[in-house]
Amino acid sequence: MKYCTRNSTLIISGEFEGLSTGINGGRGYVESIFNHEVNKGFDFKNPVKYLDNVAEYNEVYKPYFGLLTAVEMENLCIKTDDYLTTFVTAGITHPSVYRLDGYYPGTINIILVVDVELSEGAMAGAIITATEAKGLALMKMGYDFLGTTTDAVVVAYQKQKKNSSPYIEYAGSYTDFGKKITDTVVEGVKEGIKKTHPESVSY
Repeated sequence: MKYCTRNSTLIISGEFEGLSTGINGGRGYVESIFNHEVNKGFDFKNPVKYLDNVAEYNEVYKPYFGLLTAVEMENLCIKTDDYLTTFVTAGITHPSVYRLDGYYPGTINIILVVDVELSEGAMAGAIITATEAKGLALMKMGYDFLGTTTDAVVVAYQKQKKNSSPYIEYAGSYTDFGKKITDTVVEGVKEGIKKTHPESVSY
């Protein structure tokens, strides 16, 4: 796996099997995963076309998973734990979008990249565990909501030579993999919110 940020975009490159809840999501093989920063007044009328334009501009070729966020890429949080790398951009939107200090960019995007092979069940379970961890982080920070209306999760593992790496079958929060997801997501979401909304932290 290689990753970089350029043109307000996190770009992760490799040969992945993955599962995404994002705009062009689903289950499949991808060579790139990216998270792109949009303007806070972004018009979502045709997000798929917009993703294709972002990909073309950054010389990212299909197949890919793409995410959009209003969070500035300088507030990206990256957490690693052994074979797991977790990328988080965290913006929060409460039912009341405008608060005392103005606009709160929304969307909490979580990308999990794993260096070991995952079963399909583990990929699906990782999305559940990451979502639970996101909610836990928000509760720990004193918020009364568990996410925003545009949150997305991607989980992907790098394709390995057959029998060349361990195999993970489950991703529940009690498993070693699940614990790594929980720890890195909680840390990433909390740190991301502190960066994006330092004035809003009330704990």
